[in-house]
Amino acid sequence: MSQPSNKTLHKLLITRLVISAIIVSILVSSMVIYYAKDRVSGIAADRAVQGAMNISVLAADILNEPGLPQRNEMQTLINRLLPYRQGDNYASGQYVFVLIKTLDGTEIARISDRGVDTNKALTAIQQAALPIPSKANQVNHVLTELDNKFYVLLTVPLVTQQNEVAAYVEAIFAVSEQEINKVKARRLRAILISIGIVLLTTLLLYPTIVQLLNRVTRMSRQLLDANLETIQLLGSAIAKRDSDTDIHNYRVSIYSVRLGEKLGLTRSEIQSLIKGAFLHDVGKLGIRDNILLKPGRLDKDEFEEMKTHVQHGMDIVARSSWLRDAEEVVGHHHQKFDGSGYFGGKQGKDIPLNARIFAIADVFDALTSKRPYKEPMSFDKAMSILQESSGSHFDPEVLQAFQQIAHTLYEMYGQGDDERARQDLEDIIEEYFRQDTALLLG
Repeated sequence: MSQPSNKTLHKLLITRLVISAIIVSILVSSMVIYYAKDRVSGIAADRAVQGAMNISVLAADILNEPGLPQRNEMQTLINRLLPYRQGDNYASGQYVFVLIKTLDGTEIARISDRGVDTNKALTAIQQAALPIPSKANQVNHVLTELDNKFYVLLTVPLVTQQNEVAAYVEAIFAVSEQEINKVKARRLRAILISIGIVLLTTLLLYPTIVQLLNRVTRMSRQLLDANLETIQLLGSAIAKRDSDTDIHNYRVSIYSVRLGEKLGLTRSEIQSLIKGAFLHDVGKLGIRDNILLKPGRLDKDEFEEMKTHVQHGMDIVARSSWLRDAEEVVGHHHQKFDGSGYFGGKQGKDIPLNARIFAIADVFDALTSKRPYKEPMSFDKAMSILQESSGSHFDPEVLQAFQQIAHTLYEMYGQGDDERARQDLEDIIEEYFRQDTALLLG
């Protein structure tokens, strides 16, 4: 098990938990802020409506008289709101502007606090667009902000003794600093408590999540190891059956990976390349021994049957979702750049890049390796044969990239150092497969 991978997993887990905790805290805080603002509105509105309704009760007699209410009588009446303008007596706030109108919009009376801009007050009321009360119990109010202070804007009906709406009040009630500070203090306390609960829950859950993550990681590694062992066993089985050696699969896999890296393949593309390289001839399991192991040249019919190993291989890897991406190499490694290969008659760039890469690695290793029926070819001779097939068998661009690394690869693995090939491929598999468990949280 790779220790750096575990550290990466835990780092990712902590990062995700912290981010989640921050997001939840922000959401909870937003809800608290919204509730606190609503709380301010509710408390202040209750006090404001209470005062305005007192006017409504006292105005019933005046409004019951025929004709429009007398201005001086209504002015005297709303002056009774004066106690509601004393912040010392009413800590929730005070009236700063009151206007009484008839239903047709005629102004009857007004009071205004000296500290309030009347024009701003009227503009705020107009922008609030509160409906004119049409029913005796229809009180409308909204919380707004004016000059960095909170105000309740409201409209209250004034009714006759017969409970008919004859006029209405437009008023502005200033929420006191004392009330706002209380709400702010409660809001801050609620936010801190909410954040504390979120963080505490995260800390309590962390050990359990880590334990579960370790189990998932361990099981994932075991499954991955089983899959990797399967492709190595399958590859080695067919290699031994075909040529009495399995080191061929190790070398061609290394050659393919290094060439893929040279060409800038992505991580997932190289994973597919490794699978395909190991299983490129897995379809030969479906070829009869008298053809597969025939010491001499195959005749036309035998060769046609031999070519069916490609389809057999595709059928095998298609049965596994994990191996399905190996199909690029398994199904197309006998294609030729000029279209004369098999299976399917693809040519040029239509041949999957992984197959074009593997074709060069496969032929190079076959030429430079000792087999029961031949001696290994020299490096220079092998490269000469590859170059002669550039543009016909091989992709010229891919071959050019291989020429830049071929001699180094030959020196490292083409001289019969089988143990080094096995160990280096194991390191490659560790790099491209096993460290991927670090992406479980990705």
